[in-house]
Amino acid sequence: MALKELAYSEISELVDEKVSVFSEEDTLAKVLGELEKTGRYEAVVESRNRFGLITVRDMLSVDQPELSKVQKFWRVTGGISRSERFINVVEVLIRDNIRALPVIEAGRVAGCISQVELMSAMSGVRELSKISVKDIMKSPVITLDADERIATARKLMLEKNISHVPVIKNNKIDGIVTAKMILHTFIKPIGRQTTGDRMGEKVKRYSGSVGDIMDEHPYITDLGASALDIVNGLAETRKSACIVSSPNGSVLGILTPRELIEIILTLREGEELPVYIIGISDEDFFERGIAEEKVRRVVKRGMKMHPHIHEVSIKISKMKTSGNRNRYEIIANIISPQERFMAKADGWNLLIVFDELCRRIDRVLSRSKHEPKRVRARRTSPGV
Repeated sequence: MALKELAYSEISELVDEKVSVFSEEDTLAKVLGELEKTGRYEAVVESRNRFGLITVRDMLSVDQPELSKVQKFWRVTGGISRSERFINVVEVLIRDNIRALPVIEAGRVAGCISQVELMSAMSGVRELSKISVKDIMKSPVITLDADERIATARKLMLEKNISHVPVIKNNKIDGIVTAKMILHTFIKPIGRQTTGDRMGEKVKRYSGSVGDIMDEHPYITDLGASALDIVNGLAETRKSACIVSSPNGSVLGILTPRELIEIILTLREGEELPVYIIGISDEDFFERGIAEEKVRRVVKRGMKMHPHIHEVSIKISKMKTSGNRNRYEIIANIISPQERFMAKADGWNLLIVFDELCRRIDRVLSRSKHEPKRVRARRTSPGV
């Protein structure tokens, strides 16, 4: 498959449907048990029609997970539909600095898609063999000596918002330590209960050195490798990062699924059509970026008939409430110097209403053919 074909394909076949959904009242011990069992880095959370994630790094500061609830640690991200395009999902993940997104159908969680699933889908893209790791790797890289304290590694991850730290000895790569290693090492199970449910005991906090818990066989490559080599290597080794090494064994860079999927964004064409959404705050509409892209895509399709469209303005109004739910009306104005089009839709779920709005915008723009304004010739008086 070509890179562009993949970028504009739907994610439906990539969604991981075997995900557990947690509530704000669940304990972190329960979440940790599920993450350890599945090997995932993140779990989906649903609360009062809001959707989001809780990740391993979110829980790094926890002492006793059986006494801590999800409520204080999760992050609302909003969700996406199965029909979303690959490139749009990548854009949201990179822009919002998140590793995954819940997939929503009919207002319920239907699965999850992460950087890992997206990266794995790139394994058959031959164009990636022409991209060198030196052009996409993250550099310089924060490293730790093997005898550094684990508490230091944990603090570094929290402060720098990272999950992978190469470990060096005598300035050469000795291993790698991750947030997942730290968390699962120091939150000890006290027996197994029901699936995904476990308690934890307080251990002497993060004692020992990173050399005690690190992966002694990290995935390492050199500057001669390509992006395709790394995509396939990470998938085959089931590692979450690749260290780029110099000939003498020092660290030159690091690659994670994030750096690899970001390649897709190079396919974005030119300056984007501005789409302005007013009437609702970001806190109440976490899927704003996804909705903007849906509208932008359908309007750009209509620009084949109406090439001078230069702006889309969307107003969201709350019409009524029912319990914790709001009913919304959305009005879109599509503007060009010669023309103006309007479409509107209403309903209870904002993303579903936006889907209907897009269908109506498509119909409006398809029905109306662009007619350039005619300038009436001015009659002149004889002899002038």
